[in-house]
Amino acid sequence: MPPLSAESKPVLTNKKLILLAVKLIVSAGLLYFLLKDVKLGEVKDTMLGADRLYLALAFLTPYVGFYVTSLRWKGLLAVQGVRVAQPVLFRSCMIAVFFNQLMPSIIGGDVVRVYDSWKAGASKPVALSTIFIDRVLGLFALALFAVAGLFLLGKLDSDTRYVPLLVIAVALGLAGSVAMIFSPSKSVLSLARKVYGLAPGPISKFFRKLDDAVDAYRGKHIVLARALGLSLVLQFNVVLLHLLIGRALGIDIGFFGYFYVVPIAFFVMLIPLSINGIGVRENMFALMLGGLGVAAQDAVALALLAYAIFLVHGVFGGVVLALRGMSPGMFLKQSTTTAAAGDPG
Repeated sequence: MPPLSAESKPVLTNKKLILLAVKLIVSAGLLYFLLKDVKLGEVKDTMLGADRLYLALAFLTPYVGFYVTSLRWKGLLAVQGVRVAQPVLFRSCMIAVFFNQLMPSIIGGDVVRVYDSWKAGASKPVALSTIFIDRVLGLFALALFAVAGLFLLGKLDSDTRYVPLLVIAVALGLAGSVAMIFSPSKSVLSLARKVYGLAPGPISKFFRKLDDAVDAYRGKHIVLARALGLSLVLQFNVVLLHLLIGRALGIDIGFFGYFYVVPIAFFVMLIPLSINGIGVRENMFALMLGGLGVAAQDAVALALLAYAIFLVHGVFGGVVLALRGMSPGMFLKQSTTTAAAGDPG
């Protein structure tokens, strides 16, 4: 990866501008569709009546997430022979939130993480593959929570009756990805390659990239166990954030309800339909929580408060970026390359 220059200037192509415009329209349309049946005054009153202690605890949870993510990332880099101090990775995770929350659809947060991996001594393929695997493990942990929540919850609204099939399908697909990353068996790899070779183009391309990226990790079962364990802690922390906000708002869907609702909402938000998931997030929480008997205004309030917490941490990440003497424009030219690493946002 060539060094990034301070003179690099962000230039948005017509294609990116059109994509941004489409996503803005989608976000606005989804919000209109949702809010035409929800009174904003009620949402405001719900938010203002939230328990401040629970909100304060929810606000602190992202720092736990930064620590766990940096610890998992450090371990994956170490397998590739790259040694880097965890505080450096912690700060990089904070900056990634800035990109994900305040510069959606322009520069993804993984761009800075790839850059910092490179600065620590990783080659470009190693930097990309490490973040790619980091993401796959995180998504697999999220899917496991969704499946667990599905079976532990025991009650579903008819409007969401097809969701379980999708949840299980996604979990199985990600389980196959994890097996392909870490399995030392040639027969398993051969079977996996035959299966993904028959898949539709985008899916086959995804698995080909994953296959090429992970040679150094195959057979490293201790690394897998540790990274997956950290991924489960990380996703538990994400669910905990929303559970605390729910408690602040007096939403009672039971402990396991959040392990069902939050992962599914996050998976849908990964689809790049809108600006930073705006509109998609609110509709998904209204749909999923509504299926558990939660009023629409309460569901929207929860979604907005969660978004507000991420936004504030995004601002903090921007401050950390500025203290490094860097600007978003320095990473723009890297954003297309880093797309290979994935960016759930």
